Amino acid sequence: MRSNRNAKRKIIIGIVIAVAAIVLFGVGLYAAERMGLKDVQFGDSGEWGDGEPEVTELSLKDKLYISHDNIDTYLLIGTDTGGEDLGEMFSGELADFITLLLVDNTTEKFGFLQIDRNTMVEMAVPDEEGNDASIETMQICISHWYGKTQQDRNDYTTAAVTTLLGDLDIDNTYSLEMTNIGAVNHAIGGVEVDIQTDLTKVDPAFKEGATVLLTDEQAEKFVRARSGVGKGTNAERMARQTQYMQKVYNLVMNQARENPEYLNNLYEQLKGKVYSGDSTKNFSKLTKQLTEYEGQGILKFTGKVKVHDTLGDGKKHEEFYVDDNSILRCLQTIMNLKEAPEDYGEEDEE
Repeated sequence: MRSNRNAKRKIIIGIVIAVAAIVLFGVGLYAAERMGLKDVQFGDSGEWGDGEPEVTELSLKDKLYISHDNIDTYLLIGTDTGGEDLGEMFSGELADFITLLLVDNTTEKFGFLQIDRNTMVEMAVPDEEGNDASIETMQICISHWYGKTQQDRNDYTTAAVTTLLGDLDIDNTYSLEMTNIGAVNHAIGGVEVDIQTDLTKVDPAFKEGATVLLTDEQAEKFVRARSGVGKGTNAERMARQTQYMQKVYNLVMNQARENPEYLNNLYEQLKGKVYSGDSTKNFSKLTKQLTEYEGQGILKFTGKVKVHDTLGDGKKHEEFYVDDNSILRCLQTIMNLKEAPEDYGEEDEE
């Protein structure tokens, strides 16, 4: 049946957490060999399905789109340290980095959807007791401000991403404090990046045109710096995050293919850095997907940037308005997604 649009306004509870951080920031996957699942097959039946995958229904461009593909989703949230967790409803912690790994087991493709932290989206805003008090349109990073626990905050951001993507269900969510990037960088032996614009205000070594093997301290600077650098926009920071993420992914996957124990050892080094909530620890499925499926790279949404006093605090803030056509194109790069026929759902109503 077609999803109720009001479902956007409900907070998603019970999200499982643990895998995408491995791909994006190097937190290890358990190899399939260790799990004893070398010959597991993926698809719409057998180990990972019952032969009747649910229909994915998305509302984009004021139209309903459907897909019969077998989809898996993994959301990674990189948070700042602006707030202090006192167990209160408002933590002051924002989602600086948001990326969704979308895997289609039918087309055997996967891709990373990088979401601008300033993306404007409708979200539920709670009162101090945690009850949904209103629906507001704000930057998606603010969704992680709410919640008394880490799980609550992840749930609010997951709900906001679901809304942005037309009610796309998110299976798994993982959060990592951006201050832990140095630990990830250390565990994988450092990441070499190209300095594409002058960043010497951040670090003297970050000269335009230079190639730098990042130290742990430099890694955090490289992916987080924004104010006082270039034009000071989040788009510039996202470009650096994209480069770092791609380099980490390549390093981790290359090592994993050569050494079955590499990912296990990496996981042990980075335990406790990623919030894992209620997630399962069976990572063999994702390992197989990433090593055998066709990667579509890091996909970005297009849209318009405006500057406005969104929060009513007298300050100007970036607002990014995503083009729904862009969301549709990115999703269709990975999955079979078509506009629903006019008579769709009539049989269910009968």
